[in-house]
Amino acid sequence: MSNKIQQAFGQIHATDQMKYAAALGVLEREPQRPRPAVRFRKVWRPLVLACLLLFSGAGFGGWYLLETPVSYVSVDVNPSIELTLNRLNRVTGAESRNEAGEMILKEVQVKGRSYLDAVRLLVESDVMQRFLTEDADLIFTVASPRADELLTGLESSEVSILYQGMCRQADMETVASAHECGMSLGKYTIYKRLSEYDASVTAEECQHISMHQLHLRLSRYEGGNDEYHKCDDTGSAEDGCAEGRHHCQETHR
Repeated sequence: MSNKIQQAFGQIHATDQMKYAAALGVLEREPQRPRPAVRFRKVWRPLVLACLLLFSGAGFGGWYLLETPVSYVSVDVNPSIELTLNRLNRVTGAESRNEAGEMILKEVQVKGRSYLDAVRLLVESDVMQRFLTEDADLIFTVASPRADELLTGLESSEVSILYQGMCRQADMETVASAHECGMSLGKYTIYKRLSEYDASVTAEECQHISMHQLHLRLSRYEGGNDEYHKCDDTGSAEDGCAEGRHHCQETHR
């Protein structure tokens, strides 16, 4: 009997197409196993995104700290140059307010330097030296929430002592007004004082006048009360200076 069954079914052979269909059916019924790689990506993707956000935030914070203007320092003789400082008191920008200032900035690179180093380079430049004659007035004007700190540094700086520089403070609001007139902070402040006595004085006129000449004109109205006058090394009175005052004098307005 078994031989007859064997002989009957022995004549039946499965084709390749039938074998393929049977194998495919088995695979479809077999449960799918989770792929470790996909699970790995799902776990690490949020962490990677968080790290990217952290680093991008740190980068923006560093840029904000280094590039945002906080303070302004103008250096005026006849050349007028204004420095913009960041929170670290380093120069982020330098602008000339007249032709002589442009010549100096072509000669000297100050961006990225500390404000005291930048001031030294400007004052010691070949172009500036031609203007620092015996009767020249070297004026440093500061507008900053940290003005006391900056003024203290300028007052004790080597160039201020050597060239009898004079220092003063201006309000931050004055910066925008000075820029609207195309003037440095230092020249604008003395122009405003002079215009209170002489309405015919213009910003354009003052732009081309040296600080020494502007002080002489102002002294006609204020006499010996011009706080810009210099004092000698010994602290003796000179040109209306109060006894005991030194090179840099500060006026808080």
